[in-house]
Parts: sequence; C-alpha cells; structure tokens
Amino acid sequence: MKIKGIGLSLVLFTLLLVISWAFATTSLATIQRQYLQWNYFSHVIMVVLAITAIAIGKKDFRSFGFTLKRWRSDLRVALICLISAAGYIPSLVYPPIAENELINTLVIVAATLLTLVFVLREKAKNITTQPKLMVILLAPFSLSIASALNNAGFGTIASTVIFQFFFAGFGEEIFFRGYIQTRLNEDLGRPWSIKGVNFGPGLLITSALFGVLHLMNPFNPFMGEFELNLLWGISSFFFGLLFGFVREKTGSVLSACLAHGFVDLGQVVPLIF
Repeated sequence: MKIKGIGLSLVLFTLLLVISWAFATTSLATIQRQYLQWNYFSHVIMVVLAITAIAIGKKDFRSFGFTLKRWRSDLRVALICLISAAGYIPSLVYPPIAENELINTLVIVAATLLTLVFVLREKAKNITTQPKLMVILLAPFSLSIASALNNAGFGTIASTVIFQFFFAGFGEEIFFRGYIQTRLNEDLGRPWSIKGVNFGPGLLITSALFGVLHLMNPFNPFMGEFELNLLWGISSFFFGLLFGFVREKTGSVLSACLAHGFVDLGQVVPLIF
C-alpha cells in the first residue's frame, strides 16, 4: 500500500492548523474579525496549500477535479444538496431546538443523510428545468436570506454570503475533496461502490479530517484555548460524506464547491444574528 499521499495529506492538514492558530494571535486577525466577521485567511491558506502541493508534485490539475467540462451536471447535483439546508428550518420555526445542541445536530445529520440518498439516486434528468422542484430546493436558502435581512445590515450579510459561498465553500472543498481525497484515492484506491459511485477509504478519512477541523474550531493552543466542539465535528463529518460523494459522483471538485457553498449559506446566514 502506498503511503506517500497519506503522509503528505496529514502534513498539509497539520500545517493548515498551525498557520491558522498562529495567525489568530496577530493583530491582523483582530482586524479581520472586526471588519469581515469571518476567518477569510485560513480559507485562502487552504487553497494555497492545495494548489502548491499539486504544482510541486507536477500533477495534472484535472485529475484533482479541476474541470468545467460538465459544469451543468455539477450545478444540478450541487442544487440537490440544498435539501440538507432543510435541517436548519426546525430551529428557525421553533428556536428551542437550536438551544438543544444534541437534538439540533441529530436533525441536521438526518437531513444530510437524506440529501445523500437523493444525490446517489440522481440520474441524467435535468432538474433545473423543473420549476416546482427548484422552488422546493431553494426554499431553505430563501428562508435563510429573508431571516437575515430582518436582523442585520447589508455589510454583514454581504460579507457572510461572500465568505460562506466562495471562501468556505470553495476553499474547504479544494483542500479536502480536491487535494486530500484525491491523493488518498491514489494510495488506497476506490474498491467500493454505491449506486454506481465508486469510492474508497479516502472518502471516509477525508470526511473524518473535515470533522476534526470543525471539532477544533474553538481550539487554539497558541492562545491557551483548549475547548472542542464535539457535535459540530460530528455534523461536519456527515457533511464531509455528502460532499465527498458529490465529488466522486461527478468527478469534479466544482460540484462539491457549489454544494458546500449552497449548504453553508442556508445554514449560517440566519443563525448568526
């Protein structure tokens, strides 16, 4: 079994954590939180690390999913992932659910697994030409934006939309599903199949690392902060599975980027205010 890709992936993951922790101690991080509200820097680093590793390894970027060849199909599959945003509707309709982290997490995980079922069953049928289905899929996202507009200023919403869709969606997917999952697939193969979608241990390991990253969101040893968010890590693991299967199904990292961006918008916009 090859281990080079596994080792490089772990090194990059560790490097990402260390750089992010170190940046959080600087005055620039304070300015970023004050004016942008979100951690743009770490997500830029994700893209830089992934692209640098691919370039140094003299790899073909297309083999890491960097292609627009089937962008319509990528968009179609990504739009299905809007279903998972429905997992956040109960907490909007009945706020006490949001206060119970365990129940909230279970609802989110259930919605994510339901979405995964739809993704795996998706055929060539073009859902973008079905208005009724599009209304259903876009409803959670629209509800999120409407809720936010009633509680925050334009600047905050603009920063949130830009960060969640482009920086979190594209940054995290290029790093995890683009680089790490692809490198692990090269080492470990894709011996399993569900509904015609081939995958392997790399998808599970990448999802676990994705969960660990979010588990450690409040953790920073450089600042003496050692808190962990277990439930956030668990829900992120299942989101990682969803985005990982989207990546394997389409062969493109663009589909995972779009799916992640849509889901994050539906998830975060109403809950931060």
